[in-house]
Amino acid sequence: RAAPPPPAPAAPAMEMERARANDTVALDAIALTASRVEETAYAPAPADAPANGGQLRIALGAWQPDSQYARQLRAAAPAQVYALYLKERNEHANSSAFYLDVADILLERGQRELAIRVLSNLAEMQLENRHVLRVLGYRLMQAKAPELAVPVFRQVLAMGEEEPQSFRDLGLALEADGQMQAALDALNEVVIRPWDARFDGISLIALDELNTLASRHKLDLRKVDPRLRRAMPLDLRVVLGWDSDNSDMDLWVTDPNGERAYYGNRLTYQGGQMSRDFTGGYGPEQFSLRQAKPGVYKVEANYFGSREQLVTGATTLTLRLTTKWGGKGQQDQYVTMRLKDSSETVLVGEFEVK
Repeated sequence: RAAPPPPAPAAPAMEMERARANDTVALDAIALTASRVEETAYAPAPADAPANGGQLRIALGAWQPDSQYARQLRAAAPAQVYALYLKERNEHANSSAFYLDVADILLERGQRELAIRVLSNLAEMQLENRHVLRVLGYRLMQAKAPELAVPVFRQVLAMGEEEPQSFRDLGLALEADGQMQAALDALNEVVIRPWDARFDGISLIALDELNTLASRHKLDLRKVDPRLRRAMPLDLRVVLGWDSDNSDMDLWVTDPNGERAYYGNRLTYQGGQMSRDFTGGYGPEQFSLRQAKPGVYKVEANYFGSREQLVTGATTLTLRLTTKWGGKGQQDQYVTMRLKDSSETVLVGEFEVK
């Protein structure tokens, strides 16, 4: 795998890694059982002194589709984009990538309703393809239309209940749509169900999302094992997912020290942690940092390769970048982009901490 050699971890980081490994083993050993609990009992995080001035900002990298028709549409005046799309549609009627590109440009121009109209073609052209429907759901989320994404993800779940991502995608869409209890129940399915080994690690990410949701809303938690209830606020959190099965994507985060967190360097000296490497399935991979030191954190996505034919002509990446995760000032940014070439690396965005 093409990846930069990790720097030698400092002694404190090695000790933290051993401690975190022990915690993970202990968590995996818990047998989940249902129990009745009347009230939520979340252990608050220790009130450590902040490592920064509390100002965190997300700057996203500019990614644009580069097909010929995309360049023509981008060069057109905003009022002409949809008319040009209609002119090109017959020639590209069977190309899901075409509709994704056009929707990207319309969203970029602030024409959200037209973008959603264009995206609706994906559902009509491949009703039985859950991979295409999953991409449609991601794009509807990016267009801030979770009420439309929820039924799409329900359809994906009906087609692929054996994949934990189907429950997680639905849970996150339900949360964005304000259906908090249903969102928690869907995320809990990811936590408690047994999954194929290639999905190992997703339960811990879903558990983090479940606990953060439960800490911010009064919900019925009787189905959630009380031993797993602990919200963990973070300064920075990045989650990378993708739409093609049997594909290998890598999340890279470089901190102000110049140290890169990735699959070969999962615990940084500053305390950043990268989740386990997903080399099959749909991810996700997660980077988390509880206390961010001042400076710029660079977020990149690397496409290592895919072992299946891609139904949309490329692999679609979905990234969620969050500051103050689990806190009152939580802010999220969503990025969706497509990568075609193996070993392609793109700059997704940056966190600036002051």
